[in-house]
Amino acid sequence: MPLIKTPYLKFGLCLLAGFMSLQICFSEANASENSVSSDIKKEKRETLNKLNLLGYILTKSKRTRDVENSGNEKAISILEMARKHYDAAKTFLDSNEFEKSNTEIQKSLQSISVSFRMVVNKEREKEVAKEQYDLLYSRVKSFSDLFNQLPADKVKGILDSDKVNMLIKKSESLYAEGNPKQALEPLSAVADMLEQALSDARKNETIVYALEFETPEDEYKYEMERNENYTLLTNMIISTSPPENKKKLPLIRMLMNKNEELVVEAEKMFESGEVDSAIELLEKGNKTLVRALRLGGLTL
Repeated sequence: MPLIKTPYLKFGLCLLAGFMSLQICFSEANASENSVSSDIKKEKRETLNKLNLLGYILTKSKRTRDVENSGNEKAISILEMARKHYDAAKTFLDSNEFEKSNTEIQKSLQSISVSFRMVVNKEREKEVAKEQYDLLYSRVKSFSDLFNQLPADKVKGILDSDKVNMLIKKSESLYAEGNPKQALEPLSAVADMLEQALSDARKNETIVYALEFETPEDEYKYEMERNENYTLLTNMIISTSPPENKKKLPLIRMLMNKNEELVVEAEKMFESGEVDSAIELLEKGNKTLVRALRLGGLTL
């Protein structure tokens, strides 16, 4: 077999090396292309998942329906803007413009959040108004009951009963129509009128009239009812205390606790037949509550 001459051998080796190098280049290019393709698929899948979630919120979410049925035109308009961003996000996704698609998704979510908050705040505001109305209505009833228990000569001419009744009816009507926030205004006016009337009736009062009781038990019952009314009024003052009176609340509660101790002791004495001593304890309790009421700003 003839030997291959050196120049031909070198040429063959170079040709083989070049071919192998070209194969490696093609392999690397294919690997790079596959990697890029994989990244694109992953990004598209992630964007599509976010878009599907967004679509669910816009079409099937209860909160979306709440906005649509709320009658809040501004919230509904913002929700429509969210749908436009959603449609734009789908268009960008179809053309593989993922960054733009994600930007539109984010804008849509922000608009949805704003519209949801607007409707939720409105509903929560209504619930809070209902709670305030119930509390204020109870307060008005308590003040009214206390006022009606005062002697006629002490309350004559200090309260416009017709105006009070008119305001209460107006408030009840507004509440029944589903407007608790508007109903608060006339009811607050009634509370202020009654509180002022109570204060005027008791202002600088000294007991100059004699109470006649047929039995000590009747007197005990009278003092106990007075204690219960004062306790109710004190609780009302605590629950509606303005910020400037907050520092006085611990002392008011301390006086209420003292009254409770006196009432418990009075009940024990009454049950054991020591009615006069029980009455004295109740009188002390009532004086204690009067101090608490004065601290709360109500003159008795």
